[in-house]
Amino acid sequence: MRLWKLLIFGVFVMGSIVSIRSLNFSKPVDAKKTGKSCVYCHTKVGSKELTEAGKYYKDNGTLDGYKPSK
Repeated sequence: MRLWKLLIFGVFVMGSIVSIRSLNFSKPVDAKKTGKSCVYCHTKVGSKELTEAGKYYKDNGTLDGYKPSK
């Protein structure tokens, strides 16, 4: 019985880790893909708040065609 509890707990922990990691929407690969720093699309490093460029990238999956407003 104790083994089952440990097994269920382990599965729960692993599932939680996978779920939390998938919530991280931006990835370092996005910065490499665009050639821009993180703060080009985010208001500050580690923030989920997006700049105008970040919103464009989120909607289009690319910065091609993006023109910053003046």
